[in-house]
Order: sequence, then structure tokens, then C-alpha cells
Amino acid sequence: MARSGAIIVACSVLLGGCASIFEGTTQQISVNTTPAGARCTFWKNGALIGDIAETPGSLRIRKSKDDLFIVCDKPGYASATFVNKSGLAMATMANVLTLGLAWAVDSSRGADNKYQGEVSMALVPSATPAPVQRPYAPPPAAPEPVVQARPAASPAPPPPAAVAGPAGQQLQCAAADGSRIRVSGSTCPAGWAVAR
Repeated sequence: MARSGAIIVACSVLLGGCASIFEGTTQQISVNTTPAGARCTFWKNGALIGDIAETPGSLRIRKSKDDLFIVCDKPGYASATFVNKSGLAMATMANVLTLGLAWAVDSSRGADNKYQGEVSMALVPSATPAPVQRPYAPPPAAPEPVVQARPAASPAPPPPAAVAGPAGQQLQCAAADGSRIRVSGSTCPAGWAVAR
């Protein structure tokens, strides 16, 4: 009787997969930024899969073997990117006991993968401050000569007004998997290169 019960349990594990049963196929990811109030988008294989309107916040995502890119933006700060690597869930180790049969079930559902559940990111203020415009003051006119009866020299023309530069330079960055993002500033985040 005990032997038949063990066989039933083993069959249900084989059909359901260990990680699918114990850890599920989705995961909650919490994001906190310094300063708070940033909007964070979640990307996988170059596709937007969700976002957090304002940090701190969290999002439930479907697990897979693909890395997760989290991009956070806040006005006045450069974009920040965090690469959340896909790793193995602890319940996947139990699949060794089933000779890999339950692993096939878990792998097809993404349940054998796991991401870092809590992410903290520091946002850096934008490197390009807006230029300050100063009012133009014309130079004082030269006094007319008293002794000589020559016409007065014409005043010097005013210098050209300063041209304001762009408020924030935008840069397009690309990842090795073909993903592209647009960031503020003059450099791409770690793991990204300037798009050609």
C-alpha cells in the first residue's frame, strides 16, 4: 500500500514538474530607486512586457530563460538600466531525482528559472544642465572729444547673443540581443553600446 502511494506521488511530480508545483511560472519583481518616483519599464528580447508607473513598486512577470532588462527614467536624471539575469530556481534541483523528466515539464513552462526579486537602482542627475541666459548690457558710449572737431566714433556693435544648447542630449543604445533604448546623456548604461 505504501509503495503504491509513493508511485502516485512520483507520477504527479513527473507530470506537474517540481518547480512548477513549488515556485510557479510567474514571479513578483520589486523595484526601488533613489530618488523615488521613477517610471520603470520591463523588457525581454527587445519587447516591452510591463511597467511600474512610479517607484517604489512591483510587477508580476512570467519567468523564462531570457534575461530581463529594467529601465528607469525620471525627469532631470539620466536613464538607468538593470539587467536581471535569469537563473535556476531551487526546486529545479529536485528534478534530478526524477531523472530529468520533471525538468522537461518545468523548462517548457519557464518554472525552472528565477530572477532577482528585489532591485535597487540609483539615478544620476543629468550631466547637461540648461544654459543660463544673461541679459545683454551694451557698452557705455565713448565721450565725444572736446578739443577736436571730428565726428564721434560709432559705438561698437553688440556681441552676438548666446545660442542655447539642447536641454538634454538623447542617445540611442543597443544591447547584444538587438534591444534598443533611448537614454539622456552622453553615455550608454553598462551592458549597452551606442547604436550604429
